[in-house]
Amino acid sequence: MSEQNNWKNLLQHRISRRGFLRGISVAGAGMAASMLPVRLARTAALSASAARSMGPSFTPIAPSSADDLVLPEGFSYQVIIKRGDVFTRDGRVFGDNADWTGWYPIDALKGGSSAEEGLLVVNNEYINPLFVSGYVGGVKTLDQVAKEKAAVGICVVHIRKENGKWVVVSDSPLARRYDATDRIAVGGPAAGSAALNGATEVIGTLANCSGGQTPWLTALSCEENYQDYYGEDKNTLGGGYGWHDAGADTEGQIPEHYGWVVEVDPYSGRAVKRTALGRFRHENVAIAIGKSGKVVAYMGDDKRDECVYKFVSSKTYDPNNREANFDILDEGTLYVANFGRGTWVPVVWEGNEQLLGDPSKVGGYTIASQADVLTYCAQAARALGGTRTDRPEDIEINPANGDVYIAFTNNSSHGNFHGQIVRLLEDGGDHEALTFSWDIFAVGGPQSGFSSPDNLVFDTNGDLWMVTDVSSSSLNKGIYKFMGNNSMFYLPTANAGQGTAPAYLFAAGPVECEMTGPTWVDGSTLILAVQHPGEETEEPAAPTSNWPDGPGTEPRASVLAITGPFNQSGKYDPLFYIPQA
Repeated sequence: MSEQNNWKNLLQHRISRRGFLRGISVAGAGMAASMLPVRLARTAALSASAARSMGPSFTPIAPSSADDLVLPEGFSYQVIIKRGDVFTRDGRVFGDNADWTGWYPIDALKGGSSAEEGLLVVNNEYINPLFVSGYVGGVKTLDQVAKEKAAVGICVVHIRKENGKWVVVSDSPLARRYDATDRIAVGGPAAGSAALNGATEVIGTLANCSGGQTPWLTALSCEENYQDYYGEDKNTLGGGYGWHDAGADTEGQIPEHYGWVVEVDPYSGRAVKRTALGRFRHENVAIAIGKSGKVVAYMGDDKRDECVYKFVSSKTYDPNNREANFDILDEGTLYVANFGRGTWVPVVWEGNEQLLGDPSKVGGYTIASQADVLTYCAQAARALGGTRTDRPEDIEINPANGDVYIAFTNNSSHGNFHGQIVRLLEDGGDHEALTFSWDIFAVGGPQSGFSSPDNLVFDTNGDLWMVTDVSSSSLNKGIYKFMGNNSMFYLPTANAGQGTAPAYLFAAGPVECEMTGPTWVDGSTLILAVQHPGEETEEPAAPTSNWPDGPGTEPRASVLAITGPFNQSGKYDPLFYIPQA
């Protein structure tokens, strides 16, 4: 990688130029930050008057190590659904470790925006075999593998409010489950290709991390750490969960069938893997509409030293014909970001045959078509000049102005232990643009009160809410002790571009958990998932967490609703940046 395209150097230059954290490089942040005070309310870069004008609607809480979801005064939560709960007419169960959630009002196809009843689409990212199948070592039984396959994938849960409480409508014909055993169609350039062994339909979806909503009211579910299930590629079959060792896979599953974005219509049940968006460790998809009307999809490859992408559709979005947009993500151009030049580089076979056709340049893979480029996307994108960054997790777009925010969680190999949130500005304010600028919005560490930013969500004021992703084995220890349990923060965006943003601590999760999937139902209700509480448990009889059911119970990953005086402005609908004519 050239020095001009080295992410560590680029970050250090931006931090030094901004003047915040003077004397503390990214490489030294983990050591030097211990000398700085924790400021939950604001950074020194903001004046007191600015802080008052940009303050939150709540009194920030203190860091917590309690085995509960801790909220500010005036806020409360209700658990909606937990791992193992039956939620469909045919008796299928809610999976483990929920991540992304998306709210789809029950009346949305008729133009409504109900906040009392709707479909909650939820990803189940991965499994804790100890709790899901009772696995404690050795070769798994087929029954154990079956239980684990049933605990990953996507859930469409029908919920409604009754007497002020959310209830699951388990007899609803709209409630659906897509786990590691359901057949799902494949669309786009890689469908039927040799790389996928000719498949136009594959068995299952898994490793479903974050996701996104489309303006045509479908859900985009991202397959992230697929390598844990079937291996990295068909030449290295395996995976840490040991499903192959149990002899459970007899229907031709190969790793290349996973690592894609799955588009689900929660109202009809149609599900398709969109291969034009590339195959890598997808964290999420953020959708905008460009000035010419094309659909733009931003994505991050959640792995150390990997890249940021965007896809631009060939066709234009039709706001008046929902079905006309159903396959719009199958045709277009995928780009990778070069942060050193501020350019989007096409990830394409045509014109790059000599470079990409050389296996030594693309991780040893044989690439001979656009289908191959998309299937082995990370290798191709790096060869074409994509900047290798610090675990790009969630990407979201400020609906107020179209600014693109990227959570770079951390990368210890770069000495970046606490991560950053970066703001990307497309030239001309057009998401279809091929050039951009960028700056640092917030820097993790004790000086800001947070570490390892992950999922993001904007509110109707255009302000940012963020949850953190410190690994369970590091929580409340060493350089991460200042933060307590993984938490949720509120970050005003009024001063974006002028220095580090203040971070206000809103919520702290239970022991060893990660909070994920924040999404708004309305101005007073925020949906949130709590995954892997008690993750470090070694003995089932002695769990390290008893959340949410209390003493004497095993921990259960769950989805909940937080209510309180968020003080949002106006009615909350799914927010997308669509330029005005």
